[in-house]
Amino acid sequence: MTTEQPMNQWETNLDLSLGDIGDEYYVDDDSFVHSDSIVQTPAKRYPSSDAPLREWTGYESRSGYREEYLLEDLRLEGRGSAANELCSCGESDANGLKERLYRCEDCFGLEMTCAACCAASHRRLPLHVIKKWNGSSFEQSSLKEIGLRVQLGHSDLKCVCPERGHVDFIVIHVNGIHRVNVDFCGCDQRVSHRQQLLRCDWYPATIHFPQTACTRRVLEYFLVMTWSSKVSGHEFYTTLERLTDNVGLNIPNSRYRAFMRTIRQFRHIRMMKQAGRGNVGGGIASTEPGALAVQCPACPHPGINLPGDWEQIDVSLKFLYAIFLALDANFRLKNRLRSSEAGDPGLHTGLAYFVPNEPYRAHILNNASQNDISSCSGFKTLAHAETKFSNGLRATGVGLCLCARHEFVRPVGVGDLQKGERYANMDYIFFSTITPLLLLSVFHAPAHEEKCSTPHSLNLMPGVGRTDGEGIERNWAEMNRVANSTKEMGPGSRHDTLDDHFGHHNWRKLTGLDLSLRKKLLLALKENRRQREMFAEFDAAIDAPQRDEWLAMILAWESDKAQSNPYLVPNTNLTEAQMRAAMAEEEKDAIVSGRVLPHETSPSAFIHLGFSIEDTQRRVKNDAERTSSLSSDQESDLHHRRAGLHRQICRFRKIQNVYMLGINEWVEQHSVDQSPHPEDVELWLPSALNAQSRSSMCRYDIEIIESELRKGQCRDALDKMRNLLRTKTHFVKRQNLDIRGQRANTRARALIDRIDDKVRLAGIKYTKSRKALLTLIGEGDWVTELQLLLPRHIVGPHDPLEEEPSSRTIRREQDMQNGLGEGFRVTSWIWTTRGVLGDNSDALLNDAMRVEWAKARARSLRWSEEVLLLKEEMRRVRQYLDWRAQCRKFSRMFGGGVQDSDADNEPFSIQADGAEDEDEDEDEVDDVD
Repeated sequence: MTTEQPMNQWETNLDLSLGDIGDEYYVDDDSFVHSDSIVQTPAKRYPSSDAPLREWTGYESRSGYREEYLLEDLRLEGRGSAANELCSCGESDANGLKERLYRCEDCFGLEMTCAACCAASHRRLPLHVIKKWNGSSFEQSSLKEIGLRVQLGHSDLKCVCPERGHVDFIVIHVNGIHRVNVDFCGCDQRVSHRQQLLRCDWYPATIHFPQTACTRRVLEYFLVMTWSSKVSGHEFYTTLERLTDNVGLNIPNSRYRAFMRTIRQFRHIRMMKQAGRGNVGGGIASTEPGALAVQCPACPHPGINLPGDWEQIDVSLKFLYAIFLALDANFRLKNRLRSSEAGDPGLHTGLAYFVPNEPYRAHILNNASQNDISSCSGFKTLAHAETKFSNGLRATGVGLCLCARHEFVRPVGVGDLQKGERYANMDYIFFSTITPLLLLSVFHAPAHEEKCSTPHSLNLMPGVGRTDGEGIERNWAEMNRVANSTKEMGPGSRHDTLDDHFGHHNWRKLTGLDLSLRKKLLLALKENRRQREMFAEFDAAIDAPQRDEWLAMILAWESDKAQSNPYLVPNTNLTEAQMRAAMAEEEKDAIVSGRVLPHETSPSAFIHLGFSIEDTQRRVKNDAERTSSLSSDQESDLHHRRAGLHRQICRFRKIQNVYMLGINEWVEQHSVDQSPHPEDVELWLPSALNAQSRSSMCRYDIEIIESELRKGQCRDALDKMRNLLRTKTHFVKRQNLDIRGQRANTRARALIDRIDDKVRLAGIKYTKSRKALLTLIGEGDWVTELQLLLPRHIVGPHDPLEEEPSSRTIRREQDMQNGLGEGFRVTSWIWTTRGVLGDNSDALLNDAMRVEWAKARARSLRWSEEVLLLKEEMRRVRQYLDWRAQCRKFSRMFGGGVQDSDADNEPFSIQADGAEDEDEDEDEVDDVD
């Protein structure tokens, strides 16, 4: 008989059986068959599932379950029911039947047995943790203490002539460091001691007479841990010691060096095995440079995943078979002068990702006097390269080359840097992996001078799709976490460790390539359609002669960068970017002269970071105000942008603590009623403080730096506003003269509304920057150039300045409505400041329109190229993987006729047996769709 419980009397600690729940909450499958209708009831909510921690701790009058958990934990500190029972084996000793004194911490159930039973049950489990009852508590014991001996060399653990191992033989396992009694096989079936250990999955630390071994499980566990969390070997070994004895009284002598040596050997053998070196003729000795690297299957490999006629394809489609590479230096991956290559050789340097030592060293010595790459200003690395940061270092960092579209580190594409980012180093790394295209990533382009960044911007370069080139920066963000542990390593162990991390990085990219390409293609198809429609609207508003002139200008510039740049508008004002470049140059000179900055981020870079966050806040806030009109995807994107903005603010606060003393206390005092959204968070730059607080908190002249950059920011905002207003003027004229019909007018109105939105954001940026400038330096000569901006000032170059409503008469209002009073019109001050109109305002309007049209055309073309590239990359991945599978199959069938590792060699130099059958197999490969 069941007892029904209404929902308002539901008790979470009831037995959750059907009888306790009641028939009204139980729905049998047959009930759906006999029901005329199905009523959907809301899902029941239980505190045990909705707030499990609250249920566990207890709330209101409920006591919770903590006390129960505590008592059960205390019960495990004693023998429990085993205190009144003798061992089930029935054997006896001098004192009678044997007591249950031993317990295994790793076996299920924590059963207690006598010493003999414990040893017998662990003959094949010699690395379990054992504890012994001493009459009042459990104390640490071991299987060695109770007489267990481990016989090696025989599957039945029996040998007629055993040889005792070292009396202090140590085995390192995931649950601690164990002392083990080991017997080696000494009969006529014996092999070497190291082989006996390897065949039972214990890796010996030395070749002859081993005294230490590591289980395969602990080696694999360490590799996964260091790949995922970048934990160092010392931290991991210390953790094993704490697991063995957290008090530190019964820990074996340190085997840290033996453990790290074993890790290096195991890592090396593992890479060789995964590259197939055990199944090819010549074995390890025949391994070629880069053969241990994980190659990118989406990149073009001639003879493997490219069509047979790819070289004869039309010039306009040749970009489909180009390889995109990114090259960069990282100065966090330093290496101190520890050990030497003779005492610490690299086990596979030159065979995976690092370039071979000897030819690289010879090349660097031949170019030792070469200067650093310093044609562009603004890079912190240049300042570091010319100072004393290289003292005591074998390497000041590393240079790295990877495929820019898929972020795979290239084989033999990594090399140490001795002093800065010199051409000798970077060129050798570059050409050692492949002869690439000279490309510049989108992210870095703003850091270069305008004359340098624009010709090499990937947004404007034909044939690159939407390649951003910033995968190398994402790679550095991952590799920087291992910098502290590799800094103190010898040269060989450092190369082996970094090679292993690069290999794991490539493997993760390989396993996620299918989903990554699919996601990119779906986005590209959608955005390509959108950009083509937007460009078609723009293009329809341009006269044919003008369009032909602009197109000819673009094509001429693309073939010869010395021609006039169609993407630039002449500008006589000193912009924010130019001011930042000048300040960066001054900071560089100060560092060279001996000045030491308190943080790797310079003062000007710190202020610029604050400006960038302010821009992001304005954009996010603008989108958030339109939340009611956002789709679910747009709203989800808004949440992600808010999360990214929050991370930027946290990073900014850490740097702010260095340049603004006591800022944490100030933020806590003045952020009581602050909005929870990151776009509303006050950054508290110097301009947001009062004069007294600025003088006491700001260091390194950051208030002066902000005032200078604010001037440039105001000019940039005005320039952007003027360009947008010129474009708007053109479209308004076009709409009034040529566009007819509701649909066409609606689309034109939507385009103008988007421009208005950008103008409004630029106006907000100018107003805030000017207000900050007033706070910092007060009024001065600059106010004649950067005047107060009111909404009525934001008009086009030929539009009249709207008068104040209070100053209009009735007659004046009528004249304005009738378009009269030309003599009374006043041009807005934003068009009359120095360096704006020049001699021909119509020419500037034409330039602004040309730039907007050219950029819209470039965006449309890049997205179209991206769709084609992604489809081609998907095809290449499948064909490359099919080729790899055929290579492995052929190698197994013919016993090493084809070297399987050639699948990871540079495809331009592959020579394999059976190559003459390639044409015969081509049809079979092509059939895989």
